[in-house]
Amino acid sequence: MKNSPRPQGGRMEQRPIILGVPDRFDPHVLATAAQLAGALGTGLLCVHVDATGYPLEELPDGTVRSAPLDPESGEEAIVRFPQELLLQLEAQLAGTEVHWQAHATAGGPGQQLARLAVRHDAALIVLGVRQRSMANVIRELLNGSVALHLTHRQRHPVLLVPPL
Repeated sequence: MKNSPRPQGGRMEQRPIILGVPDRFDPHVLATAAQLAGALGTGLLCVHVDATGYPLEELPDGTVRSAPLDPESGEEAIVRFPQELLLQLEAQLAGTEVHWQAHATAGGPGQQLARLAVRHDAALIVLGVRQRSMANVIRELLNGSVALHLTHRQRHPVLLVPPL
């Protein structure tokens, strides 16, 4: 496993820590996941899930082809890790000894993180907990809680990191 921002196919060398990377993430969550990866002697698989689409196929290089949930909103596309988030990960992880990879996929975040945890036999799944706000409460009511989905529907341990 290398320090690589590019998605790569296949299994990682060791049981990685899966880090859910939302559109806006708290640097404290990444720092916590990186510290745990260092302590456990494993790497980080930083995963961004595009919840506006669903996966059609995973290509041999690990990239995912997806289609939008709304068929009139667009065409099939390759899912890409958002460049801004990739730059944040690179900046924060630069100078650390933690080996990491970025992976982008589409679908339900809970389902996709659980799927990747099984595929890579993850040591742990790490998620940030959002600040309580009316908008976040409504979002969870409509979409469900990723943390709740993961803690009830898969066998890998889940660590929820509260905001600072």
